[in-house]
Amino acid sequence: MPPLEHSLTELGPEQVVVKKVYNNNVLLGVDRSGTEMVVNARGIGFGRHRGEVVDASSAQRYLAEGTYRTAAIASLLSNATHTQVRVAQAIVELAQEELGIPNAQRMMLPVLDHLVAAVHRAEQGSVIDFPLTWEVQQLYPDEARLGHRAVEIVDGALGIHLQPEEWAAFALHFINHQWDGKSVSRTVTMTQAISEVFTELENLWQVQIDRSSMSASRFVTHLRYLFARAADNKQLSHIDLDIMGLMSDRYPEATSAALTVAEHISTAIGDDLTKAEVNYIALHTTRLYGEVTVVDG
Repeated sequence: MPPLEHSLTELGPEQVVVKKVYNNNVLLGVDRSGTEMVVNARGIGFGRHRGEVVDASSAQRYLAEGTYRTAAIASLLSNATHTQVRVAQAIVELAQEELGIPNAQRMMLPVLDHLVAAVHRAEQGSVIDFPLTWEVQQLYPDEARLGHRAVEIVDGALGIHLQPEEWAAFALHFINHQWDGKSVSRTVTMTQAISEVFTELENLWQVQIDRSSMSASRFVTHLRYLFARAADNKQLSHIDLDIMGLMSDRYPEATSAALTVAEHISTAIGDDLTKAEVNYIALHTTRLYGEVTVVDG
């Protein structure tokens, strides 16, 4: 058999040369640029052999990325049913439509990975703890709503009843893709830290904060982007106004709280915040303080 590269230059834009067949629906292919990819479509691997040319125009193609190397992608797709793959794709498309997530297709593998594990748990009758359900519901209502819909889609399409709290895990994947896209564990850390910030503010001010208010939502969004900037070592370094200085006399409780919040976030990200980042936090704590309800007694 001739080497694969001898036939690559003759391939069409949607064709791949088979390098390895995993099962009837999954194979490892190489396109005309020499790029290796896992190709997934119903029946695409049936009866195929190394060196054959396959039309992949109607198939999903996956390149190695992040924690998902080629072998891991092939293993995941080989262990998932064709219906599970279709359901995961439907969830990703819904998230893209509802949340406007760019490059949402990059969520496909993490969502499918979770879906396969969740279905396995349901089939085995296993129940696990989802400790951040309240935090996710409070801090990310849009992603939480889609997480619930994802569970409904899975249950309806696969005829299985997932543990209801699985919605939180789907929601965390949506959140993770929007701000970091690297590790859900980092998203969990961020979510826990933001929730603790609100609790800390309530304790400091002896108030109740409406997490669904516009100011709270804006603060959550700001903190999410702060975490993203910190992850890329791109904290804000300039601000036109000294917000801390301007607000300290009129709103000492808010500016003092900003320093406490900044210390909490610094601990979570493992790095000190810049003066500009602290000033923007002060802007948000001032807005929040103007809306809160003081707890009696």
